[in-house]
Amino acid sequence: MFVLSTKDVEQRLLWQSAWLMFLVAVSGTVMGVVTGSSAVLLDGIVSFMAVIIKIMMIMTSKLILRETSKRFQFGYWQFEPLVLMVEGFFTLLFVLYAFMTGIIDILGQGHSVESGPIVAYAAFFTIVDSSYYFYVRHINKRLKSNLVKFDNISWSIDAVLAAGILISFSFAWALEQTDWAAYARYVDSLVLIALSVQMMPSAIKILVPATKQVLGVAPTELHERIQRIMDDFMARYRFKDYVSSVQVYGNSKFIEIDILLPKNYEAQRVEDMDKIRNEIDNEIGGRSDEKWLTITFTTTKRWMAKDYLLDDEDDE
Repeated sequence: MFVLSTKDVEQRLLWQSAWLMFLVAVSGTVMGVVTGSSAVLLDGIVSFMAVIIKIMMIMTSKLILRETSKRFQFGYWQFEPLVLMVEGFFTLLFVLYAFMTGIIDILGQGHSVESGPIVAYAAFFTIVDSSYYFYVRHINKRLKSNLVKFDNISWSIDAVLAAGILISFSFAWALEQTDWAAYARYVDSLVLIALSVQMMPSAIKILVPATKQVLGVAPTELHERIQRIMDDFMARYRFKDYVSSVQVYGNSKFIEIDILLPKNYEAQRVEDMDKIRNEIDNEIGGRSDEKWLTITFTTTKRWMAKDYLLDDEDDE
């Protein structure tokens, strides 16, 4: 029986998500133009942006599979947070523009839209988007793909957008049947503002961690975990000191550990060093294809990476 690899499942989910989001984007854009609703048009345009980002994620996923090349000798891991940073930046930029557009519309006394078709549209896509979001989240509990996780955020955003449009335009349609019908013309602008505000935290949620990874900010949790592991090994094997450096790109962890040994250390053979390396590697754990681990041994401090925790005392 043929079993798909983790990366194959990831690729399939990303392509499936891209095609489905493209259909959502076309539907939202057409509905926004036909009904004259800026809020629905925002939903459609954001969905088109999501499709572009999804395709970039697919390309990134394929690059990561190549691991290394002559030009990118440490692999393509950095492309993953770069794509996510671009997604977060442009999403935030666009929702800020939509927010300002909503404010201008309110000051311009709003505009009328056809609420009936919008209610039907929003009801359908609230169900579709929510169902697909929970479907992908269930699969990714086993897959544990960072790309799929952040890609799926676009479905949660779209589901909330559709639900907000459904509730708001149901109210607008009901308002049109009363003596307060004149106020229904403000609903679309108010919804546009509300949706923009709602989307801002999601954009920031993508942008901030991705930017940290691109800038090379060391993840605190991984750093502290490696420190605990190495403190234990230092006591067990009587190392003189060590320096650890960590970085994360998506699911991929880069870990470098320089171990300072006493000059008369009892273990001298390469085989002995490899045994210690294997023990440290096993303690760190994780999948080998998502971990770049380098462990070196030296008796001279100048061959160790500069450590913010160590003083500059001379080698003994």
